[in-house]
Formats: sequence, C-alpha cells, structure tokens
Amino acid sequence: MITKKIAKHKQITQRRLRQKKTLKAISEIKNSALQLVLNAFISAKHKDFNQQDKIAFERCETYRNKLLNDHSIISYEVFGLNDTAKVSNICAKAASKKAWCHFLYGIAKALNHPTILEIGTNLGISGSYLLEATKSKNGFFMTMEGLPQLCDIASQQFKTITATNNFQVVQGLYDDTFPKVIKQEHNYNLLFIDGNHKKEPTLNYFKSLKSHIKSPAIFVFDDIYWSKDMQDAWKLIKKDPAVNFTIDLYEQGIVIIDTAETIKNKHFSLHLSY
Repeated sequence: MITKKIAKHKQITQRRLRQKKTLKAISEIKNSALQLVLNAFISAKHKDFNQQDKIAFERCETYRNKLLNDHSIISYEVFGLNDTAKVSNICAKAASKKAWCHFLYGIAKALNHPTILEIGTNLGISGSYLLEATKSKNGFFMTMEGLPQLCDIASQQFKTITATNNFQVVQGLYDDTFPKVIKQEHNYNLLFIDGNHKKEPTLNYFKSLKSHIKSPAIFVFDDIYWSKDMQDAWKLIKKDPAVNFTIDLYEQGIVIIDTAETIKNKHFSLHLSY
C-alpha cells in the first residue's frame, strides 16, 4: 500500500512539473473535442465558472450533503451478497468528488446535442451534474446501476432537475443490461465508464460502444490506476487504432475518438485533483 502511494505521488509530481508545457502542447492542436476537454479541465482546475454554473453546483452539493446524512440501509442481495451499507457511507466512499464533477459538467455543458451514457449511477451525484449541464439543451442521459435502491434514489433526484423523458435509469446486473442498452437507438458523444473496475468488462464496454458513438466522442474512464487490471485495460485502450487523443488524469482517463481527425494515438498526462 505504501509503495503504491509513493508511486502515485511520484507520477502526479512529475506531471505537475510538466503541466504548463503539456497544456501549451494541447492548446496548439486544432481539434474541437480536445479543446473542449482542455477548457473543461482549466475551468475545473481554477474553479472558473459563471454564476449560473455555481448555482447548479450548489444544488448538486445540497443533494450530496443530504445523502451524507441519510442512514438508510442499502442491500447488496442482488449481487448474491448478504452485505448492507448505509447511504451515507456509500456516498462518502464511492460518489464522484466535487472537482471531478465540475470537470464532467464542463465537458457536458459544451457539447452540442449531448447524448450521454453513464455506466455506474451509484447515488446519482455525477448524474445530477451531467443533467444540470445539459437540461436546457434537449439532451438525453442514460445511466446504468445494479442496485435497485440506488436506482430509486437517483431517479427521484433526477426528476427534480429535468423531465423524465430526458433520462433513463437502467437497473440490473451489467451483464444483463449492457447488451440491451447498446441495442437502443442512441449514439453517444459523452460516455462515463465507472461501473466495473475490471479489465475485461472495461475493454468490452469500450469495444462495444465504439460503434455506438457520434463523432467526435469523449470517453471518461474512472479509476484507471485502481488496480493492475485497470492499468492494463487503460494501456490497451490507448493503443486502439480508433483513438485520436488520450489525457491521463490519474484518477480518470480521457479518450477522444474523432473520425475527421488525422492525428492518431496522441497521449498527454495532466493533474486535476487528488
């Protein structure tokens, strides 16, 4: 554990030392999706948002605080487990942190005709940010979650943000629901993959979803350094011939696929937040 932490901080220190140079290199590439991600990164890094954005953030964080004080019990029986957990503990341990939600919000807000897929609803905090970012754009948000109680909680929250026809919460084990999701007539331009931290499922999601995107498309993979399994998956994704750009943020990995772009497999590393 100590060795892993040392390696993490060494990597982050190195990319922070190179960050100014890396940001300049990214800014010089004339690709709209890459610049969109860069702008979202800079806004989240420097907390540079307008008043409307800040009000939206307050609504999402009010929801987070409500969850942190919710001691309802969640059952993991659907996974064949006898385990239970309090909503407050799930929120504290597994919900996306504020800086990363701001980053996702910035990406989603800049999209034209946003069609978003999230694998891993959890309690709906990241989903709340995504819906706040796109609710005035006639977008569509689909999110997948295995635990029925979490689906219910997230659905109720989403209804406070936008009309029910603007989102869909798909409940069930991913092995059962993912094949059904990709058969639907949606092509996504933002895909947040945060539901399964194993190599083969992650690679399967990426491989399957590449044919269900509208170009340019932005993939966000969470916890790419979670385990050796996830690191291996991230390395293979970066090498995929369809990939134009990647940005390794340590906590998350960004992949851009743009069929109009001639540059292939160009990789960058930045640091947003611990």
